[in-house]
Amino acid sequence: MEEFGHAKIVMVVPRYGPYAERGYYEFPLGLAYVSASLKKAGYSVDVINLNHYGGSVNELLAKFMKGRFYRYILTGGLSAHYRSIKEIVDAVRTIDSTGKVIIGGGVVTASPEMMYDYLQPDYMVLGEGEITIVELTGAIENGSYDCKSVNGIGYRINGGPMVLTEPRAPILDLDQCAWPDVEGFDIQTYLSRQQPNDNLYLYIDDEPRFYPIISSRGCPFSCTFCYHPLGQRYRSRSVDDFIAEVEHVVDKYDVRNLAIFDELLSLKRERLFEICHRLKQLSRPVRWMCQLRVDTIDDELLKHLKDAGCFVVSYGFESINNEVLKSMNKHINAAQIERAMILTRKAGIGMQAYFIFGDPAETLNTAEETLTFWKKHRDYHLTMGYVRPYPGSVLWEQEVNKRDLAHRQQLDFLDACINRPPNMTSMNPIEWFHLKKEVMKAIILNDHFGKCLESSSEGEKGYRLKIECPHCGAVNIYQRFKQRILGIFKIACRHCNQPMNISPMVFEHVKNDYARNRKVFERIKHGACPVIVTPCMDAAEFQAMSEIFLAGVHIIGVMDIDDSKVGLPYLDFNVIKRSKENIESIPFEVFFLIPLTRYANRVYSHLQSLGVSEDRICRLDEIMPSEVPEMEKTIHSTYVKDSLPKFSGDESIK
Repeated sequence: MEEFGHAKIVMVVPRYGPYAERGYYEFPLGLAYVSASLKKAGYSVDVINLNHYGGSVNELLAKFMKGRFYRYILTGGLSAHYRSIKEIVDAVRTIDSTGKVIIGGGVVTASPEMMYDYLQPDYMVLGEGEITIVELTGAIENGSYDCKSVNGIGYRINGGPMVLTEPRAPILDLDQCAWPDVEGFDIQTYLSRQQPNDNLYLYIDDEPRFYPIISSRGCPFSCTFCYHPLGQRYRSRSVDDFIAEVEHVVDKYDVRNLAIFDELLSLKRERLFEICHRLKQLSRPVRWMCQLRVDTIDDELLKHLKDAGCFVVSYGFESINNEVLKSMNKHINAAQIERAMILTRKAGIGMQAYFIFGDPAETLNTAEETLTFWKKHRDYHLTMGYVRPYPGSVLWEQEVNKRDLAHRQQLDFLDACINRPPNMTSMNPIEWFHLKKEVMKAIILNDHFGKCLESSSEGEKGYRLKIECPHCGAVNIYQRFKQRILGIFKIACRHCNQPMNISPMVFEHVKNDYARNRKVFERIKHGACPVIVTPCMDAAEFQAMSEIFLAGVHIIGVMDIDDSKVGLPYLDFNVIKRSKENIESIPFEVFFLIPLTRYANRVYSHLQSLGVSEDRICRLDEIMPSEVPEMEKTIHSTYVKDSLPKFSGDESIK
């Protein structure tokens, strides 16, 4: 940041995860393209990438913007990032009230009026931003704050009615767009921080150095849960332009792998073949991952991909039931899904795929059909989750209209979609509860493990691991492994590219902590010590954990730090605020249980800061299912109503 000049524009990249807990994030290509367009037009642009710095957003922006008077402050992202974007806008307003705040991306394109009222920018850029941002800043520079002549923007004048100008036509010639401004976004830091266990495709190299890239934009399909901020018209870059960018970044930034994020890379078959041919001709070979549709692949295409360096493909399966797939408007079927699995593995390419439960056509039977299929194919990397309707999608519009939600209520519903899956099915609450419980149990009990033959710490470089693959028997040596999360994590074999689970016990430095946690677990396991659960997660998911881990545990209360949950019913208790005052009122013989949650580190640290000693805290993410008696790990294949726990029916608590 010391190299900041006299730019009129600063672009602020939202923080996509807690800095101290997550070193890797998906690179903001959209913002980088907009920055490149501005620089091409002659502007000087400063970039503050919040993902590369610790500390509060307020403090960081105050430090970086001190003494610099920016005429334009730009930020943006997707709907899921709206609170992070709001934090940036609020901080900027306290630092500099004169600069014009401009927000772009799917967050405003999908719901312009709702997000304008909440985020309170000066202007919004809707849809593709490269041309729009240059025209908008040019109009303002010429003294026109009423920019009706600029297509693809939204704004208000002095609190008046919303002005939405004519939509911006899609950019047909993508070669006219400057390559993304990765230099300005500190690409070297992004590349150098990558570790092989940071993400599901980084395993391929000890120093992954994955570069994000697209060769096309737009998707003509209309899956009901999906929204396309860049429009539905498919457009592609020339292969020459795409390969030129690859050659440039490989040479300049020592890029070793590519993450090709096209929505429809295989839409034009011969074009993909040409890309494969050209990638094979690079002076320095690269490996790459991509996203494909199951209805576009066959042996010939996969062979071309494999020969050109493709080592993993991501698919959206969504469901194994054809009626649900039809309801989702996926235009694929179960037979194509199974065929894609077989052909991809046969080609020696790794596979990541996704099942999502909860489409309006979903029933307990269709969900169990998908869950049964998943259980039969645990050796594949099939992720399970839920349909979460986001603004702009067909399902979002249906739900908002059905619930008759005003803007403020829509934001609450968006929070619900981000934090927990809404029940949009015809399933009653008990059936929905049962489904979520069984999905969580299946995930916890996936025991497809690689065998650790050797493990040694190499200090700051991380760990060196020797792992035997359960699929092909090959022995893999991984280096620069750093433990980003506690609990079981996934890695893939570098020979057959198939996934496997790895126990956290491969890390020597965690063993003492796990041993301590195990002793605490043994103390609470048979009801010898009363337990308070914190935080209050989804009740169905917690019930799954209870059936696997917690038989005999004596729960006497629940706590959460979230004020919106305090006082609400959860597990037959009312939620108590997790505060110093309340902690101090609890008898010393009471223990605290942290369920399986990505916030476990934060909760653990908070409890300690409130005076709770570590020998009174049990973390379920440090208890392996293999340590629990077999009779407690049985997944019931039939629906037994009497076996379900009592619960309030208020599924807003998480």
